[in-house]
Amino acid sequence: MKRCTQTTLDSLLCHGLPPELIALATAPLPTSHLFHEASWSADALDELELCHWGACPPFSQPEPADTMQEAQFTKNLTHVFFGQKVHLENQAKVHRECRYRSGARNEIITELLTIVMQGFREWVQLKDSIAGCTVRRHKEMATSLLQWHARIIYSYYHEAGMLEQGENPY
Repeated sequence: MKRCTQTTLDSLLCHGLPPELIALATAPLPTSHLFHEASWSADALDELELCHWGACPPFSQPEPADTMQEAQFTKNLTHVFFGQKVHLENQAKVHRECRYRSGARNEIITELLTIVMQGFREWVQLKDSIAGCTVRRHKEMATSLLQWHARIIYSYYHEAGMLEQGENPY
């Protein structure tokens, strides 16, 4: 696969998604209570901490002590992170389904493929930046963000493909 600055939609569509991206995209999500709470409700949990983890590293968060409590906090944070992302993605998919039912199939395909391309460029950039993460929480959050980007790329790629073939992915 060419570097992200040289990647085109045609090359992704012809050659498919990289195996590393597919492996991350299909890795299971957490199954914890925190994950489920965050995935089902927009206000069930305090998600204030999540706003710091939406962009590529380096993160501006201070380096916490490397303790067992910190490791558990980071694990919980990743579960809430994934839960919130699933919640938001479920809402977006419902919105796309409504638009699909109103006849906006071609517009949805274009939007999905645009997001796939942008997401792929960000995924490559994020993958390259993870090596610079030396703090455990930063590395785990960057890895979670990388996995989430992979899930979006993978699912949107397949959703667009189904729409292009005249199938209903909703």
